[in-house]
Amino acid sequence: MPLRRVSMLATALILLFGVVAAAPRSGEAPGEEPGPVVGSTKLTSGWALRSAEGLNATGEVVSRVGYGTNGWHPVTLPSTVMAGLVRNGVYKDVYFGRNLEKVPDLTKGKWWFRGEFEAPAAVPGQAYRLRFKGISYRARIWLNGTLLDRDAVGTLVHHEYDVGRLIRPGRANALAILVTPPAKRCEDLSICTVDWNPPAPDMNAGIWNDAVLETSGPVALRDPYVRTTLPRGGGADLSVYADAVNTTDAPVTARVTGVISKPGHPSQRFATEVTLGPRERREVAFPVVKVARPALWWPHQYGRPELYRLRMTAAQRARPVNQPGGVVSDVREIDFGIREFTSYRKKVRGTSWAGFKVNGKDVLFRGGGYVWDLFQRWDGRTNAAHVRYVKDMGLNTIRLEGTLGNEELYDLADRNGIMLMPGFVCCSAWQADKGWKPEQTAVAMASLDSQMRSLRHHASPFMWNYGSDEPPTAAHLAAYKAVAARLRWQNPTVDNVATWSNPDAGMKMDGPYVWEPPVLWWDTGRAGSAFGTTGEEGTQAPPPYESVRRFLAPADQWPLGAAWNFHAGRADSAFDSTAAYDRAIGRRYGRATGAADYAWKAELQNYETARAFFEAWSAHKYDRSFGTIFWMLNNAWPSVHWNLYDYFFKPGGGYFGTKKATEPVHIAYDYAARKVYVINSTLQARERLTATVTLHDVPSLRQRYAATAPVDAAANSSSAIMRLPAVGGLSPTYFIRLRLTDAAGATVSDNLYWNSTRPDALGPRSDWSSTEITSYADFTGLNDLPSNDGLTATATRSPERGQDRAGEQNDTSEQHGTGGQNGTGGQNDTGERNDTGERNDTGERNGTGGQNGTGGRNDTGGRNDTGGQNGMGGRETVTIRLVNTSGSKPAFFVRPEITVGRDGTEVLPVTYSDNYVTLWPSESTTITAAYDRADLGGAEPHLRVRGHNVPATSVPLAR
Repeated sequence: MPLRRVSMLATALILLFGVVAAAPRSGEAPGEEPGPVVGSTKLTSGWALRSAEGLNATGEVVSRVGYGTNGWHPVTLPSTVMAGLVRNGVYKDVYFGRNLEKVPDLTKGKWWFRGEFEAPAAVPGQAYRLRFKGISYRARIWLNGTLLDRDAVGTLVHHEYDVGRLIRPGRANALAILVTPPAKRCEDLSICTVDWNPPAPDMNAGIWNDAVLETSGPVALRDPYVRTTLPRGGGADLSVYADAVNTTDAPVTARVTGVISKPGHPSQRFATEVTLGPRERREVAFPVVKVARPALWWPHQYGRPELYRLRMTAAQRARPVNQPGGVVSDVREIDFGIREFTSYRKKVRGTSWAGFKVNGKDVLFRGGGYVWDLFQRWDGRTNAAHVRYVKDMGLNTIRLEGTLGNEELYDLADRNGIMLMPGFVCCSAWQADKGWKPEQTAVAMASLDSQMRSLRHHASPFMWNYGSDEPPTAAHLAAYKAVAARLRWQNPTVDNVATWSNPDAGMKMDGPYVWEPPVLWWDTGRAGSAFGTTGEEGTQAPPPYESVRRFLAPADQWPLGAAWNFHAGRADSAFDSTAAYDRAIGRRYGRATGAADYAWKAELQNYETARAFFEAWSAHKYDRSFGTIFWMLNNAWPSVHWNLYDYFFKPGGGYFGTKKATEPVHIAYDYAARKVYVINSTLQARERLTATVTLHDVPSLRQRYAATAPVDAAANSSSAIMRLPAVGGLSPTYFIRLRLTDAAGATVSDNLYWNSTRPDALGPRSDWSSTEITSYADFTGLNDLPSNDGLTATATRSPERGQDRAGEQNDTSEQHGTGGQNGTGGQNDTGERNDTGERNDTGERNGTGGQNGTGGRNDTGGRNDTGGQNGMGGRETVTIRLVNTSGSKPAFFVRPEITVGRDGTEVLPVTYSDNYVTLWPSESTTITAAYDRADLGGAEPHLRVRGHNVPATSVPLAR
């Protein structure tokens, strides 16, 4: 590539636009002549895909209107090559068994994408621009027979082109894009899942993000942005910016105005005038806007994620400059939050760790590493389900390690108080920057510019990671920071997230990545335990048996073998089996007798592991721990490795263990020091609580120890309230029951542990992936619990109430008072969440690809921006009542599920107020569940209940 072209990548080809305006419309002021069409249109339909092999036509020919595409594969954008081929049935059932191995290497050749669209009719001053927000990895682009770009390079780079001279106003137009896939083994600066799963056969080549036609007048607006500062004296100072672009070859003058609004709050208006030279692009800055009593944006459990609206208008003067009015040239609108993230450093064990504050309050980030579908397919419902699950689990953060560009996910995170931790990926060309060629340096800087512009106006990002496992070189890091400064990035940044490669990183990732016992997280003398700040760590987590049956044939389910391992990490990686996990199940719970028995024991192990992980990090907060990311949140395809919930959105042991650990006010057991902690994750103190601890033999439930302690739980705090003594004579497997009640006797937290007189023990050897285990706990006593057929279950269903049309899940942890930095508000006394629905304005999956009738995902489709819920939409809530009528037997680890029909699979996605519950003799509990009626596929829902010692039953749901 010529050096001149490289410089263009760092300048002209990084013209970006992060917010899609309304559908095209004509802008005009009262009394003025009609103005240009203003808006943006996603070019989703009318596309076709085929291999370039055997096609001799040139781009000049393919991009002419009317060119025939018989024999091509129809696709809807965005789409990767593999997603398009799967959708057209070229490759079938690729997620089942080892079928993916049968797909050939699709990176060896180039691929054509061709589409036609109609452009709005022209009026005087009309401008047209094409914007591509994700092409991977290289492309030659033609419009109406003319070459636009001979080498658009960079998966994460946004490419924008002035096409006013080439467009056919009011008529059909044709685009032809010849794509060269990324190099295998992540050797290009592309999106890469490293060793998390098998690589996609096409390395995710294609037009993977939106293609947009932008229309405006002579002055276009780009990248509006509001930067927040919260002065010590109260209120908020807002700095407002936007880029103004002259789309003509002559100077232009325009008045740029802005309005900041929020229902129930005074609107703020401001304006300035700008004169631009021919084709000039310039940042426009406004005087600081002061807000006296702002409604602040808070993360989940801290308060409400309040959002404001910014509307910016550019009007070209049609009258003298001292008179109002003008023809509207462009309009841009964004939602933003008034909030301020800051960072600090604190030493623990001789290392300086990064801690974070939001609006002046300490915040412990707790989250998981997100990944999209293996073929980069997503849609509105999938995004909403991810955010709903994160929030339902009590987490507040999603890490995006290179999985950047899903802007709808950013919007949902804003509306639901979920913080985002974006940054570049490890273990690939992104990390091997010492050997970059000039083109790669240009691509990297353009990628950062593109992605920061898309993220910076959102409320949810609280930081940026320039590197993952290793920091960039000094030269590249300085260049990255210059980009961030130029873009006025308002959030903290870190050079990378691993102290092993950079002692001053402020974050660690020293493992583990294979299964370790709960005691590891609590023993802060161990690598990987809950001290400092971690960018990622986690354990293997096989999914529930119901999910296993969806991607493995019966013969491959047991014994575990090649097909199972194919669904672990990448085949030639350190994570190509679950041997450490399998060994732990056999030693701790008893040798599995088959696939179903293995999966059930895995649910027990996943629950205790995930619960202890988040409990330990929360218990040590602000003293020894400052934030953690579980590796991973979810899976790119049906996997037996790393997740808190599986590819099909089936919540399992890890999900509900996490949910228990992160409840707003929680009582927890320290496996290492035998201490009991009370953790308050809200900004409201809880006083006059009582903690009760009892120890019980298994299976008899005979009580062997009891203690109580008064508790005052300060806001946003954790404290050790007692230490359990050594108790002799316990059964080899025994229960520890912790309960926290308020002054009225109502339960605040109820937590049951199964423990062993022969505890898990760790050895001295440790490396980046694991710590030696010298002996395993004995939980085989759970197998001696007597069968209990005395559990009764009833359920009623009703339409869900209180859905927020703005897409927020209404927290009861509302920030009260003035809305300023007073910190007076927090979680209410019930500590419960109201899981109302998110907004799905951009469309949801229909039956052609994505959510199928059983509530899971199939292989055949990707995004469908036009579909809804097939006329069967709406949320439904089920109230479940469980009663243990036995006077002597417990009902242990009970799993209620809402199923599609009597013998169907669980409706997915679904949330429960609690699950995997244990009822002592004569105890009862009430659980609520919520799901979309569309996911029943027209079937009648049933309640299925089963437990470790409870036989499975199924009853229809009453209305």
